[in-house]
Amino acid sequence: MDKTLKLRTYSGEIKSNVVQGNIEKERNIALELEKKTALLEDERSKSLDLLKTIVQLRESLKQEQAKSAGLEAKLNKLDGLEESQLVKKNAQLEEEKRLSLEYMRTIEQLRESIKQDRAKSAEMVNKFDELEAKTKELEELKAKVNDLTGVLGMVSRIAAAGKVDSND
Repeated sequence: MDKTLKLRTYSGEIKSNVVQGNIEKERNIALELEKKTALLEDERSKSLDLLKTIVQLRESLKQEQAKSAGLEAKLNKLDGLEESQLVKKNAQLEEEKRLSLEYMRTIEQLRESIKQDRAKSAEMVNKFDELEAKTKELEELKAKVNDLTGVLGMVSRIAAAGKVDSND
């Protein structure tokens, strides 16, 4: 089967309209292409700036991580020192507690000793008072004995004199 194709006849106007339409389209496409190229360049510029910023931020991050690692090492070292000092302080505190308890026991013993010494002192004062009273009593008795000895001596002399007189 044969197919027939119908074509319109060529007219110059259509061609110029088409050509002008094509030129217009091409201009629009060219303008759009320029706009897109400008946008693309702008985006590339922004991307490069952002890339530079990313590189700088990565470098800053590395530096901060290095600082952080150094600070963490110092912190760990200080933590270790503080912990060892805390252990020492706890040991000293325990030693002080032990000594305090020991001193408290000694103080209690000394208080008890003082109570006993005071009781003994009071007892000795009482005994001293009794001894002093007995000493006074003894002195009074000695005085009475001396008086009685004197009286007895007189009685003896009188009796001796009476014997002598009765013998005569």
